[in-house]
Amino acid sequence: MVKRQNIFYIAYLIFMTMVIVSSCSKEEALPPVEVDQPKPTADFSYKLVDENDPFTIVFDNASSNFDEVRWEFGDDSTTYDENPTHTYINTGEYKVRMIVTNEQGYWAQKETVIELFPDSLLGFKADLGGDGLLTLSLNRPFNSQSIGWFKGQGTLAEQVGEGETAKISVDPGVFEQYSVRVVTPKGSKIEVDALVSTQGVVNDVTEQAYFSVSRDNDQGKTAGEGSLKLIDNNRQSKFLQFNYTGDLWTQFDYDNKPVVISAYMVTSANDAPERDPKDWVLEASDDGVTWIVLDSQVDQIFETRFLEKIYIFENITPYRYYRMNFKANQGAGLIQIAELRLLSKP
Repeated sequence: MVKRQNIFYIAYLIFMTMVIVSSCSKEEALPPVEVDQPKPTADFSYKLVDENDPFTIVFDNASSNFDEVRWEFGDDSTTYDENPTHTYINTGEYKVRMIVTNEQGYWAQKETVIELFPDSLLGFKADLGGDGLLTLSLNRPFNSQSIGWFKGQGTLAEQVGEGETAKISVDPGVFEQYSVRVVTPKGSKIEVDALVSTQGVVNDVTEQAYFSVSRDNDQGKTAGEGSLKLIDNNRQSKFLQFNYTGDLWTQFDYDNKPVVISAYMVTSANDAPERDPKDWVLEASDDGVTWIVLDSQVDQIFETRFLEKIYIFENITPYRYYRMNFKANQGAGLIQIAELRLLSKP
């Protein structure tokens, strides 16, 4: 009997030993607990590599706690470089996005907009020489592979010279459209146009004023066809006013810096000629209460779409306020205008 109990006891010890060993083995097989890494943060700055090349930008990554970075430059190009340098080929507005991730898949991003608008990057001047001709030249240093000068703009422009300068003649009392096309050594392209008179390049002072209208597009001034499209310097966009009854006026307030306006430009919009303006009056004022007429037009016709018409008048007095009253269109219940630009002689 004693021997049988001993056998049972020994068997029990063996069983418990196996249970303990098995339990220990299972605990050793469990995967280690993963500790969360610090979450990534996204930040960067940027600057030009060369002041004379506005198309090439270096980006400085100031992010933290990341293992991988992806850049999207807004022109269908990307990179995984940590601190990239990027060259844009064309002018325009580009949304740059940087996304950083860590090994656990956490991510953060930052976006900014790069604006490369032609008129803000480059311009040209026209100087009258002793030979009675105007010499066109760039108004600032610019890294260039080629420079071409054209009378007119777009596909119908006529080339009048190439290189750093070009000589032209302009008839007295008129404004003529000239443009310059520059290609940089890296292949970036820019085209800038301006009106030229015998006195030099005409100044476009439209955007120096506070702008308002009597009644806006039904969706507001920032809508796709809101009033801000009238002064965005883009012929492809337009301002459209519904329920037009001859009540549209646009006003420009130069605050405490009165300017001399002696010309303006009206551009027809993309469709529906019956919506084009026909009769209008340009007025000026010192106080916004008493107005004088500077120019008036009746029975104006825009023969083609996106047609720019320039109107010149005599004025040597600076005014704070200018107001254009569009009194009639070609008969539609809506009125549309692509651009309205106020111009000042040199």
